[in-house]
Amino acid sequence: MNTEQKSLINNEHTSLRKAPDTILKNGLLKIKENWVLIAIFLLCFCIYNTYTHMRMSGDTISAGYLPFSIIYYQDLFLEHFYNNPQLVSNAYAFITVNGHLMSIFPIVTPVLITPFVYVCTLGMTPGHAFLHIAQIVRTTSAGIAALAVCTFYLVVIRFVPRKIAILSTLVFAFATSTWSIGSQALWQHGMVELLLLLILYAIIRNEENPSPIWFIIAGILSGLLVFCRPPDALLIIPVLGYVFWKNRTQSIYYLVPAILSGLPFLAYNWYFFGTISGGYIQNLGRFGLSPEVLANFAGLFLSPNKGLFVFSPVLILAVFGYFRSGSIGNRNLSLLLRWFGPVLILETAMYAFFYDWGGGYAYGPRFLTSLVPVLCIYVALFLSYTAALFRAGMYDYLKAGAIAFLVVVSVAIQFIGVFYFPYLDDSHYPQPWDSSNPLIASSLQDGVEQLDTFAVQSIPPFPPLYYYTRYDEWKYLNVKAALSAGDYSTAALYYIQYLQENPDSYILWNNLGCCQIKLGEYDEAIQSFDRSLAINPQFKDAQLNRAAAVQILARGNRSVEIGITVLTLPGKAGSAG
Repeated sequence: MNTEQKSLINNEHTSLRKAPDTILKNGLLKIKENWVLIAIFLLCFCIYNTYTHMRMSGDTISAGYLPFSIIYYQDLFLEHFYNNPQLVSNAYAFITVNGHLMSIFPIVTPVLITPFVYVCTLGMTPGHAFLHIAQIVRTTSAGIAALAVCTFYLVVIRFVPRKIAILSTLVFAFATSTWSIGSQALWQHGMVELLLLLILYAIIRNEENPSPIWFIIAGILSGLLVFCRPPDALLIIPVLGYVFWKNRTQSIYYLVPAILSGLPFLAYNWYFFGTISGGYIQNLGRFGLSPEVLANFAGLFLSPNKGLFVFSPVLILAVFGYFRSGSIGNRNLSLLLRWFGPVLILETAMYAFFYDWGGGYAYGPRFLTSLVPVLCIYVALFLSYTAALFRAGMYDYLKAGAIAFLVVVSVAIQFIGVFYFPYLDDSHYPQPWDSSNPLIASSLQDGVEQLDTFAVQSIPPFPPLYYYTRYDEWKYLNVKAALSAGDYSTAALYYIQYLQENPDSYILWNNLGCCQIKLGEYDEAIQSFDRSLAINPQFKDAQLNRAAAVQILARGNRSVEIGITVLTLPGKAGSAG
């Protein structure tokens, strides 16, 4: 072996020794470059996963249950959960087709989240997995919203300076219905926000580095968006303008993937419902010509209980920001943002023709949530323009103060919606124009009076990162009286009632299980104890009581001691046999 060969081998060994260091260095460099993005995701995911009351709206129930049907039964039917109280009490959301119970809502969101649900339930039996439905749905919604926020940052950083991009991203995350609607349940709007922002990001990347791959990605996402929420298909109009007017030669790369990604959902809709829009066809009955259309249109922006600018006053700045679209250096992107303006008005006008234009039982303008990403881009353009003109004068300080006031008020209103609105009773829910019963104030009042839980959810099936609960003494007196009288049937009914309000209380699940044992419902008791331990695996009472229930089933030994965890004071617990 000559000297040159020895030198080459030594160099190779040196390179191999340095390879791990190089990989680590490059990895740390990547993290450093993307620290803002990582921080935004973690911040949003943790805050979105914080709640005081876990509640699934009737419109979102099917989206939560369908992934479990796909995973455990390999179908898209819901009769597997037919006896579930949530399905029974929200029968309007389901329809029987050829003997199968099916959702009337689009299935794009449940199909897309199925891989995440599969990972969360890996190794679980169906019965065990079903105990985690509420937590999985909650975390999935938070994840979708957090990803949307990150994508928003990736989009807006191309238009404005970094500080303005971060500020406008936080506005999008916490000063709009992205927080109070998108992150709280599996509404279709949350997924539409994410898909729309990903489409915009693909278009921006194509402008930076033209390639068919970006048209393919935008096409796939467009097909999914159309079938995720058909009324929001109007948002694709500016994208079509960009593709077919400005990039006609590349249109085939967009059109074919769009058709292919939407085709499975089109086939599903046609096969089971005989229409392109599937069960959503019933929404055609919501449309109607009436003299109230103009009032409805105004109400979507200004009504005290459904107005977009009432629940997110900071979005008023989007009106001014729209006229700054021309300031973007890239002419194609500038035109794209301009095209969105008329489309947003058109979509709002479409909802004005709905007889329930307010969006039903929801906090604020739910229907307009899908428009929020573009509106917040306009806000970012306005903030950038204002910051560039700032000259440290009295007028500029006043203007900055007004903007800060709008941001703080918007965040506060969204905060109320997230933590207090879930306690608002249906009977207190106001009509959109009812100024005598403002939704924001009534939500705060009802929430303060009933608030008894605070939790920071982790990724299921892990227990919450933090969980606190307290109970009003008068609530416990009822069940205490029933227990003292040996009336375990009545006590069980009280616990079921309390669990509807506090489904994450491991104490209540344990106590329900104890009553079920007294009533001879041993299998149900074990499921209740499992639910308690899923929330708090270290809860000794539930561990012992579950072992007792298993022993009773195995040996028929019905003299085994069980313990009900009693609440002696709000927020304090002790055990009694």
